[in-house]
Amino acid sequence: MGGLISDSVMHFWKNEYALQIKKYTKYEPTDQFHQIATMCAPGKSYYYILNLNKYKLDYIHPNVENVVGIKKELATIDSLLNQTLPSELAIIEKKEKIIYEFMQTFDDHRDLLPYKTVYTYRCRALSGKVQTMMVQTTVLTLTDQGKIEHAFVIHSDISHLGNITTDWVSFIHHDAKKSYLNINAEHGRFDPKLANLDKSSCTADLTKRELEIVKLMSEGLSSKAISEKLFISFNTARTHRKNILLKTNSSNTAELMAKCLAEGVI
Repeated sequence: MGGLISDSVMHFWKNEYALQIKKYTKYEPTDQFHQIATMCAPGKSYYYILNLNKYKLDYIHPNVENVVGIKKELATIDSLLNQTLPSELAIIEKKEKIIYEFMQTFDDHRDLLPYKTVYTYRCRALSGKVQTMMVQTTVLTLTDQGKIEHAFVIHSDISHLGNITTDWVSFIHHDAKKSYLNINAEHGRFDPKLANLDKSSCTADLTKRELEIVKLMSEGLSSKAISEKLFISFNTARTHRKNILLKTNSSNTAELMAKCLAEGVI
């Protein structure tokens, strides 16, 4: 069952992306690229550069072994996809179709460069552990014909955040222009009316200190650990957490983290 759905996802990717690019050009990342990429990868993460011509990995960070148990030299798109829980693959295919439709709304694909796509999924690492992963993807390069050639992709293990839902996909603009948040993948299509168009809807009222605490919470730090890291009292840290949940209308930390993930806050 899972293998058949996996084949379906790969067929969609190759048909809609790979066949549009006639020439294979390898992306050679610089030391500066790796330095910036590492800064962008939160917590327990790995990243790779995807070449859409042959759906090959031009580069993958060796931390992939620490996160999901696959050795760098054995890592391929197929091996990564095969770790996804079978129950997740059908929803991933729907997400990818939404992503494709979103991209087709731009006459000039250069307008895609400031966007990143965010969604979550569950996989089973080689150790047997089920993990919740967050995927962040952004376009790196375009061909002379304006087709997407290379993409930068980060996978982060966010299992410590609790029971995060995996049925949404978001498109976040880096320059605070129009973003499309929390599109339910069950719709299976991109429609701006299905998205939350206000990028700051959840976190607009949070102070700089509260945003700092949200990021520490996303790393799994307790109120005690946060108080020690920020040199504030334990009671102050607890009060900040309560106020953050209230301001974001979140009933618990997992719900808060899901909202912040979708909006690109963490």
